This record gives sequence, structure tokens and C-alpha cells, in this order.
Amino acid sequence: MGRITSCKDLLMVLLYAKGHTGQQCEPIVGKTRLVKMVFLFEKEIRGKFSLETPIAESALPRFEPFSFGPFSAKIYEDLEFLVDMGLVDAVGSGEQDLLEDERQEYEYWQATSGEGDRPFQEIFCLTDLGKEFVETRLKSRLLESQWNVIDEFKKRCTSAPLKALLKYVYTRYPDMTTKSTIRDEVLGR
Repeated sequence: MGRITSCKDLLMVLLYAKGHTGQQCEPIVGKTRLVKMVFLFEKEIRGKFSLETPIAESALPRFEPFSFGPFSAKIYEDLEFLVDMGLVDAVGSGEQDLLEDERQEYEYWQATSGEGDRPFQEIFCLTDLGKEFVETRLKSRLLESQWNVIDEFKKRCTSAPLKALLKYVYTRYPDMTTKSTIRDEVLGR
């Protein structure tokens, strides 16, 4: 059994997992949600596997406090790479009443990375090629019990409203909100 050794592979695993609908490869809506999921995976899920964890330290991006809580530009870069390689599809949601923090986080990343102008809220899902990649190269690196933990984690993260997910992160990890411009709003102050 190998290990998950890159953030790209971790993103693929999270996109492959079942979510709140119980469907394999359930899409994840929004970069903010996906960033917070990777953050929570590192903080709360990875350690549940075992001392011989199949998720290497190198697969976890470095997070820093930012305007909207824990942030890692690496996740944005890796998502763009996976989209460009045809492994992940990013489709704009078309919703006009999206949360301001989602738009601002995306605009910050876009301004600092020089990337193009994709819609700021996207729905991320594996393409057929991405699904095949996970099934042939990544799936066997995790035990069935570990996949069950990841499925349950994704279910909790995708069923919660984004504001509830943010409130959880802000409450549990206040050290990652020191630069947040939305802390009072998220925490209802």
C-alpha cells in the first residue's frame, strides 16, 4: 500500500469520496468550502488513521491566517493544475447571491496569482479521467475503513451551510482567524 503524498492527490481523494447525498464523487461547491475542508482534514481527520498514516505530511498544504480564516494558496494552485490536466471539472454555479467572503477570498487569490477570470464560486467534481485516476492509482492506498472516515468527513462538510462550517473553524481554531476581516460576522458578534 502506498501513501497519498501530494496536495493534488488529497484533493482528488476528497472529490472522489461520498458526500451528504451518498453518491461517489459528489461535487464540492466553492473554493472556500474546499479550503476549509482540507484544513479540517489536517487538523481533525488525518490523525485518526494510525501511526502509519497513508496521508503523508507533504500532502498537507501550509495554512496561514488570512482575511477569511485559514488559507492556503497551494490549494488554489493545485485545483487549477487539476482542472488544466482534465482531472477535475470546475463549473460556475451561476448563483448571484453568494457569500461575500467566497468572492473576496477568490479575488485575493486571483490578484496574487495572476490567474484568469473564472467564476468566483465553482462546483468542483472529478471528470471521468479523474475518477479513473483515483480508482487505478489512489484508491488502494487507503483501507476501506479509512475511506469510510473520509466519506463521513465529506458528508459533514458538504451538508453544512458554508456559514456554519466557517463558524466551526473560527470557533475551534481562533489562532487562524487573527487576520480575519469577517470574524465578528462569522461568530455573530
